[in-house]
Amino acid sequence: MIDALANRGLRVALDAESIIANYENIDELAKKLSSFEKMMITKEDAESAVALLKKEAESAKTNVPEIEVRRDSSYKPLAAEYSADIKTSHTRDVTGKSRSTGEIEDFIEYFRSRYQKLSKMLHGPSKYPYADLGEMKKHLNQTVKAIVLVSEISQTKKGNILLQVEDMTGSFKVVISKSRGKEKLFEKAGNVILDDVIAIIGKVFEPYIIAEDIEWPDLPITREKKTCENDLATAYLSDIHFGSRYFLEKYFELFTEWLNGKGEQKELAGKVKYVVVAGDIIDGIGIYPNQEKELIIKDVSKQYAMFDDFISRIPDYIEVIIAPGNHDAVRRGEPMPSIGKDLITSDVTSLGNPATVSIEGIKHLVYHGTSIDSIIATLPNMSYNHPEKVMVEYLKRRHLSTIYGGNLIIPEKVDYLAIEEEPDVLHCGHVHKNGYALYRGTVVINSGTFQDRTEFQVKQGHVPTPAMVPVYEMKQGILKTLDFKIGQ
Repeated sequence: MIDALANRGLRVALDAESIIANYENIDELAKKLSSFEKMMITKEDAESAVALLKKEAESAKTNVPEIEVRRDSSYKPLAAEYSADIKTSHTRDVTGKSRSTGEIEDFIEYFRSRYQKLSKMLHGPSKYPYADLGEMKKHLNQTVKAIVLVSEISQTKKGNILLQVEDMTGSFKVVISKSRGKEKLFEKAGNVILDDVIAIIGKVFEPYIIAEDIEWPDLPITREKKTCENDLATAYLSDIHFGSRYFLEKYFELFTEWLNGKGEQKELAGKVKYVVVAGDIIDGIGIYPNQEKELIIKDVSKQYAMFDDFISRIPDYIEVIIAPGNHDAVRRGEPMPSIGKDLITSDVTSLGNPATVSIEGIKHLVYHGTSIDSIIATLPNMSYNHPEKVMVEYLKRRHLSTIYGGNLIIPEKVDYLAIEEEPDVLHCGHVHKNGYALYRGTVVINSGTFQDRTEFQVKQGHVPTPAMVPVYEMKQGILKTLDFKIGQ
């Protein structure tokens, strides 16, 4: 810093050095001190420059809520003619129901709940008898079907896959052979991950089962995409990150104006009755080391005030549904309770993470998507470029965070992350990358971000897709993406 100022022809008094050294944005302070046009920077000069910069930053914050968006008087939105149809499910939402104490019994109850919920989905008609692991030796030399939870995965000296599995009665070993003729099964077994609940079909020998097939709970093949009667649309957001210096305010304002009938595709804008936000509404505080250097607002309540301001500027006929993410001001572990009224004062439907909500009769499963990281790190052919592929894996496994410990999970006595009901729409965020798929009647949406590429993402080589908003026309079953960086 001293050298930078010296290059500008400035000298720094000794008692001013500590003030300058403690300021987080060196370039910003250097420019301000240079504007003083003095040969020697005194302690008073340094204090004055820091005070001016703080005042300018505060002024910038207070000016944000003064932005006003007015609707074109000729704009006649179709959505304004309809009453909202929102039904929330309290069976999935942990808000107000957390009973975890962190004791061993909680972990046992959690995995029992997971096993019981997912095993029901695997208990279909079978030409093979079902067998409990605790009585497996009664079925020696027989082919059976066992529903198990995978506790260990390893490889034998011969290159075969060895699974240690459990159920409510005991534990056993399963071998998936790499031998000729078993290539497809071996490849299938490569997608088994820790804590999966699966069905193993195989022949029983004394020390282990030789697998012949593997089944996941999965969605029914025959499901069709569901539509609704009214010609209305839902816009999906996530990872807005209010308070971050990387927040793309300009493009977010364009989105706000579009909801008010300005810009292109007014007819589509007029159909938008719902906005669903899948977490990371704000950037938060202390989420990762040195985060404060990337914040323009370092007060959580003021970050949420920016969101309240957004709500105040969109048409009052639009219903907003929110759920938290790992940057929001709720507990870090999943499942997460809803964001409180003390933080978001607007009239919104605030849900936990994950949450199930019916919109115009279309069942939405909203989950921030924190476990996407652990699935990408574990499964072959997964990447941040295609988050929708990970979300399809959620549906196949009927679980939103299979690997316990891959991300922080609170061991509740009920597994709120199991996907018991088949969703019509699965909406996630977290990885700042738009992605879409249609899987067995479920529309899969990852809604990207309104945050620019951060320094951390640059180091990781991750390229986000900011300011791209998916909008789902629910009557036609058509999903469109609007890019507010280049116009809709």
